[in-house]
Amino acid sequence: MDDDGNPISKYSAYIEWRHGRKPRGGWPHYRGHIVFVSASRFETMQKLSSILKMEEKREAKELPKRLSVAPQKYGEESDDSTDIDTPTPVHVKRSKVSHKAHVDPAEEFLKLYGQQPPSSDDYNNLRKTVNELRQENKDLKEGNERWKEMVLQDVPGLLISMRKVVDAAAIPTRSESEMTIPPQTLPSPQPPSRSSSVTSKQSSSSPLPSSQLSKVEIYPGSGVLVDKLAWAYALNSTSATVFVRHLLTAVFPHDILLVSNLRGSSRGKGDARLPLDKNKLDAIYNATLERWPGTQLSSIGTTINAKITELRSKAKSVTT
Repeated sequence: MDDDGNPISKYSAYIEWRHGRKPRGGWPHYRGHIVFVSASRFETMQKLSSILKMEEKREAKELPKRLSVAPQKYGEESDDSTDIDTPTPVHVKRSKVSHKAHVDPAEEFLKLYGQQPPSSDDYNNLRKTVNELRQENKDLKEGNERWKEMVLQDVPGLLISMRKVVDAAAIPTRSESEMTIPPQTLPSPQPPSRSSSVTSKQSSSSPLPSSQLSKVEIYPGSGVLVDKLAWAYALNSTSATVFVRHLLTAVFPHDILLVSNLRGSSRGKGDARLPLDKNKLDAIYNATLERWPGTQLSSIGTTINAKITELRSKAKSVTT
């Protein structure tokens, strides 16, 4: 195209003719020769008018005049008369050009059948997306390395610390030498010495039952014992509430918790709730305050009643 919008060389293009209602098979396509290209309807009208004016000027060129000929009388022909036939002007019927074209046909053809090259914004967006994906992949690799390091280093240390807690909570047992000393059966003629009396007292004392060897005292001097495993679970609690719930189910049997309350209660028609053992409750309170200083006593009691209510509702759902 030149500066005026006219094609430098003639070419043709397929045109989709959209006039009236759309047919069932789609808009018809025609092949047309491109005369000029314009961007607006105003430019189209100007170019059409200029083309029509040029055609009118071309047709309005002066034609050679016909020479005058003397009239012939009586059918006589004059040898001197020369009739010069002059070409008669031929009027070419101009076809009506549609003025309804708002869109450049070449541009519409390129939109339908051509592919526009990607712009710089598209390249920038693609580059940004690639960088984000690379950064995300890098973060995932770093996260996997951290998890791998945690599994290989931190988890074994956690298991060892739990083992130490369980071993430290165990009650020290008597030495093997004390357990292997047999009692004296033969009478001695002399009075027993001080060492023999101590040995006889140690041998006469009854050994601890095996059930108590696997238990831990939750608070020193309380005499309340729980299993080592239950005590280890309680020590690994993340809050005072979880600690109290673990100790409550470890200290009291399940049957006693179903028929009891923290301080006991009496109902008019229902069964009366029995109060829990005061010595065991004091041990739970003292162990909780030792493990979690600053815990309110009311929150400990609320946790105990809530756990008992939960156990009671679970038992009802199982029976029904």
